[in-house]
Amino acid sequence: MTTSFFKFLFFGICLVFISFPMRAQDAFSAFLEPEISINWNRPNRWSFNFAIGNRDILHERQETQFSVQHLELTHFTSYEVGFYGKLSLGLRYRFREMFDNANHNEVRIIQQYARERSFNRVAVAHRFRLEERFRDRTTFRNRYRFSVEFPLNGDRVNRNEFFLVTETEALWSLGKQEKPSLEQRFGVSLGRAISKDAKLELGTEYRLDDYMKETAGELFISTQLSISI
Repeated sequence: MTTSFFKFLFFGICLVFISFPMRAQDAFSAFLEPEISINWNRPNRWSFNFAIGNRDILHERQETQFSVQHLELTHFTSYEVGFYGKLSLGLRYRFREMFDNANHNEVRIIQQYARERSFNRVAVAHRFRLEERFRDRTTFRNRYRFSVEFPLNGDRVNRNEFFLVTETEALWSLGKQEKPSLEQRFGVSLGRAISKDAKLELGTEYRLDDYMKETAGELFISTQLSISI
């Protein structure tokens, strides 16, 4: 079963690349994004999420390198609405100036509605998000993500078992000092429940940045440790 899964994962990653012509090889970039998050679920409808992560540059401007782009802290306060929905308000702060004086630190305010429902073995989720990004300029972004998650063993994810998540997200950005742009993201990740309250995920995401104009391809390799308390 594990061998079959890795074949499937490899096929999914390859499909992301061959589905889109690499028209902007010169603009291609690759990044590494590790993250640790803690989820605090209350016995009522409230829940809280705290996360710390960073972004490391692996390849940019036709050069292979390894440097830190930013360190970020994130917090979400969420409230359950209905049987499957959740409203959230988030705050994110990115430290960028400490790694490059030419960059500006960023404050991001996030409003979000997420809905997830399980159909037998498959969990289908929708996420609508509004963002305000404050740095040297202000950017407003509208985002919609669709994802599917399912276990690779049995009908549910148990301890020491793998699960797969595939997703796609569309983004529309605009601001007073920048032209509107569209972006599309495609991702696939492998997860493992390492305990009753913790899971580890390794994923890859390909982004088509501003694909209506000057397309730039970006590859993100992510690792995430999620702990529930």
